[in-house]
Amino acid sequence: MFIHGRKNHACPVNGLRPNYFVYRKRRLFLKTRMAYTKKNEARYIAHLDLTRVFDRALRRAKIKAVFTEGFNPHPKISFGPPLPVGVEGQREFVDMELSTLPDIPEKYFLEETVNKLQSQLPGGIELIDYAVRSQADKALTAVINLARYRTEGLLAGFAEVDRILEFCQKWLAREEVIGVRFQKGKKVERNIRPFVKRITVLAQEAAQADQAGNNAISMQFDIVTGNSGSVRPIEVLESLRDLAGLPVDLSGVYTVREGLFIEQPDGRLLDPIEILNLLAESGEAV
Repeated sequence: MFIHGRKNHACPVNGLRPNYFVYRKRRLFLKTRMAYTKKNEARYIAHLDLTRVFDRALRRAKIKAVFTEGFNPHPKISFGPPLPVGVEGQREFVDMELSTLPDIPEKYFLEETVNKLQSQLPGGIELIDYAVRSQADKALTAVINLARYRTEGLLAGFAEVDRILEFCQKWLAREEVIGVRFQKGKKVERNIRPFVKRITVLAQEAAQADQAGNNAISMQFDIVTGNSGSVRPIEVLESLRDLAGLPVDLSGVYTVREGLFIEQPDGRLLDPIEILNLLAESGEAV
């Protein structure tokens, strides 16, 4: 006698074959969050291709992922806000729902999973942190509201740090700054000022004059991100050049995203794994 379940998963009562339904019930679905780098050649992997990269690594490492239901099931993998192609990421985040067995301790399972997954990821993508998410945890894109970037570039000529700060303050004092972006061949204008929370000129010691007399400058941008949109640091630099007079050479600007954060009402910045750890210590749900 057979008990029929899904197609091709008929299970006999006499136990000659594993019972599909009992097997399903014995497995646990564990929500995980991992932090990773995206450096060197990996920074040229487009955001839409990342899911394929992690899916392939999971399969090669023989790690069981939980799949969505429907006609086109795919692994439950989701990422934080997209990183522009060519921009380095020092601490990016991915959420994955994985399948495990109840007799395997969570800590051991996660450590083994991270090690096996790392061995199958391409160079430049390094798993650097991980945590377990609660069942009530929200998606990364729903909670991350701030991205911190660092840019390094050349100034066309010499400018004191105080003078550069003056350029930035003048720009931040504006209520509206129109930025232009081309999307699908169309020119789109929008106010980019609300997306920039802070601009910091990093230590003056880092500024070095090159042989042509140009000066290297490193700047940090805290940029709002979320469902309402965001802005790229290169767009802010272009606007600083055109509106505030910052003499920056945009052609050689190198951009790094240093982190993604959940800004708290008191102004504290917590990244998506730090906040999971804090909530786990306090016994609260995310």
